[in-house]
Amino acid sequence: MGWPYQFVDLDAAQKQARRQVLDRYAAFAQLSALIPIAVVLLFRLGSWLVKRASPEGQRGVYEAVPASPALKQRRRSVMGVWASTYRRFVWWLGDDVTFLGISWGQRDQIFVGAGWTLWLVFLCVMGTGNDYLHLTKRFGQVALSQFPLQYLMALKSLNPIAFAFGSSHEQVNRWHRVLGWVIYFLLFTHACLYLNFYVQEGILTERLVRLIPALGLASIVGMSFMNATAIKFIRQYSYRVFFITHLTVAMLLPPAIFFHSHHGGRQYVIEALGVFLIDIAKRRFDTVTAPATLELIPGTSLVKIVAGIPSKKIDRFRKYPGMHVYLSIPPASRRSSIFSPSYLLFECVFNPFTIASVDEESGDLTLVARRHRGPMTRTLTQFAEDGLDGAKVSLNIDGPYGCATWFPNLGGPEFHRVLFVAGGVGATFILPLYRLIANENPAARVQMVWAVHGAGDATWPTSNTAENILDDENIQLFLTGSTLTNSSTVPRLSDESEAVELTDISTDARQIHKRPNLQRIVDDFFRQGLEERVAILVCGPEEMARELRSYVGAYVKKGRDVWWHNESFAW
Repeated sequence: MGWPYQFVDLDAAQKQARRQVLDRYAAFAQLSALIPIAVVLLFRLGSWLVKRASPEGQRGVYEAVPASPALKQRRRSVMGVWASTYRRFVWWLGDDVTFLGISWGQRDQIFVGAGWTLWLVFLCVMGTGNDYLHLTKRFGQVALSQFPLQYLMALKSLNPIAFAFGSSHEQVNRWHRVLGWVIYFLLFTHACLYLNFYVQEGILTERLVRLIPALGLASIVGMSFMNATAIKFIRQYSYRVFFITHLTVAMLLPPAIFFHSHHGGRQYVIEALGVFLIDIAKRRFDTVTAPATLELIPGTSLVKIVAGIPSKKIDRFRKYPGMHVYLSIPPASRRSSIFSPSYLLFECVFNPFTIASVDEESGDLTLVARRHRGPMTRTLTQFAEDGLDGAKVSLNIDGPYGCATWFPNLGGPEFHRVLFVAGGVGATFILPLYRLIANENPAARVQMVWAVHGAGDATWPTSNTAENILDDENIQLFLTGSTLTNSSTVPRLSDESEAVELTDISTDARQIHKRPNLQRIVDDFFRQGLEERVAILVCGPEEMARELRSYVGAYVKKGRDVWWHNESFAW
């Protein structure tokens, strides 16, 4: 069967009818994207109403002990078998897909991305007949219909999708990346089809010098740069290039497409740009400019930041442990000239840092940052070196953010055992959660494993409280490097360099000086009983999280009930 599409001439009435069909299918594409979100919201609302109305929801649910015959019977029942199968399937979907030594994302991202692409391509082709230009325009219109959803998923402060799924913007961001590639595929196809039309008609040179086609070509070139800089090795080489390119194209793309698209596509770019600007305004309004004291932690590559938060805003920072903020340098604290590139660079630099602790009395917020070669940590280090006399520097603090607001009660009866695993400064996320459980429920069976390169990397918690983590029998501290090593001399090329925490070294006389045996730790953790429901949280190098997940996955495949969370700032 040959190529069915032809270049057809239409009169004014036929063009108007084609325009209406284009608008209709673009609306179908946008509404179909909103259906899963609406279904989830309704399901959550229904579950909440049922829980509130049920006697168990009013007086609490009785949790049987792990050795209870009732739990064994529940596990062996038909529903128990189905629940175990479902957990294994969900876990399998969350595994990374690696090909030729490159990670292509998780299985659920690949399956959902492929399925959504096929659905949108179906909407692009359906009802186009043999009209080549109808097909060409349909690809562009359907792609534009996804723009509002794409920009919604990128929002940090006002993210309805994160709210619907009880998640954080970092977790939603993985789907933002998937939809970005789908949109790029559709728009690239749209551009190729139009270029082919110009070539076939012999009007390529004539059309490309006109404003509307030139804006379309510039848009697809900008999106190509944006997707190219998002490739992993480029992000690792220079995250600044990725971030600035991403932000610049994201802001210029809607105006360019607005003037490129004459008809239905304009409403979608207006929606996208509108939610983007509203989120920026909301974040600007909520950002706190706080005086901060910075100091270098001796013998390490760490910088401790202690910022004073206004009393009227401190509650939101201490409400949920494990949250993070975005730090930026306000104009008043920048050392460079207003016309210098470094000054303008800080308009686009916002680095995430987990809240290590909040002082209940003084309202001081403590952050711990590892020194890298990026502009933010270099500047923070300079502030710390210049502030040895105790002088304070103003910093912008945007937040808090994170999915800790949606965490289940880790210290409650829902879980029989909790395992925390931290690598390096990942303890800024893990340690506050561990302390929360230890304070609220001392009888909870909780274990924390912390791997650091040098002894100095583990000193920042004791500077905030009187307790000594070495005195806690539930905390296992592993020093993976020599105690004489000065981590500040170690070059840090990227976030992936945190993998130094897992470097094998020669055995020290003390057992604490070694790489943690994660497989043995997991095996000991799961040895207690088949009926236990356990929670595992990890924050650290990508290799550590991947290795830990592989060991935990072996028990999930055996039917164990595991709640898993990996706190990551890979993007």
